[in-house]
Amino acid sequence: MAELIRINRAVETIEVRDEDGEVACSWKVRTDDESLERTLRMVGNAMDRFAALNDEMAQAETDEERQKAAETMVRLFKRTITAIIGEQGWHDVLAYIGDGEECDPAANISNLGEVFAALTTWLWNHCSSKQLREAGVYFTAEKAKLPMNRKQRRAKKKGK
Repeated sequence: MAELIRINRAVETIEVRDEDGEVACSWKVRTDDESLERTLRMVGNAMDRFAALNDEMAQAETDEERQKAAETMVRLFKRTITAIIGEQGWHDVLAYIGDGEECDPAANISNLGEVFAALTTWLWNHCSSKQLREAGVYFTAEKAKLPMNRKQRRAKKKGK
């Protein structure tokens, strides 16, 4: 059986293609070990934090709670996307979603979530097993430190 070996280049291009298959946005991203490890540290516990925020948004009962959760989600998306493709990349994504004009991130959580998922998947596909194991330990350790939302705090108090 043949073994597929994936070798990363020092710099790779990430592209977003439109409906016609044309390149709408592209970014050069460094994929050497040091750059990937730095990006992993910057992204940190993004997936765990995303899961907690997603639960918080689903459990929000008032518009104020939903708005606060959406703003926190936008900050997470911005931190993660900027860490991977840079500040200009964040603005490019907002402009692409807004058809040329930067859109309101809080009104486009679903679209930004897709970009977030695609970029974190791209990052993890470019990391070695060792880098991912080290990051996995970090994610697991950080999960216990995530702040509880109001409903979780109330439920915990009732359980005591």
